[in-house]
Amino acid sequence: MKNFMVTHTFKSKEAKAKMGEVVASMKMEDIVKSMTGETAKCQMTWNTPGETLTMFCWWKGTDPDAINKQLESMNDFFEPHQFTECTDDVMDYNAS
Repeated sequence: MKNFMVTHTFKSKEAKAKMGEVVASMKMEDIVKSMTGETAKCQMTWNTPGETLTMFCWWKGTDPDAINKQLESMNDFFEPHQFTECTDDVMDYNAS
């Protein structure tokens, strides 16, 4: 699978708040299941504070369509996702 950094932009402050409510009501195992499939799997998520309407995720997927399909149930909260494919060459500045 390929690496993608994905920018997710909420449609509104209300959509961001509603998404927060939905996620808060879920068990962690259900969140992981919703973000994991055979052709797309979320690796990490960075939420943003306050009224910032973007969040960022690192995904592994066959292509952007696979990630969009995995996110189907949440797409009403977001504008169309923005995908940037990344290589496997990682510079880890925290490595010892």
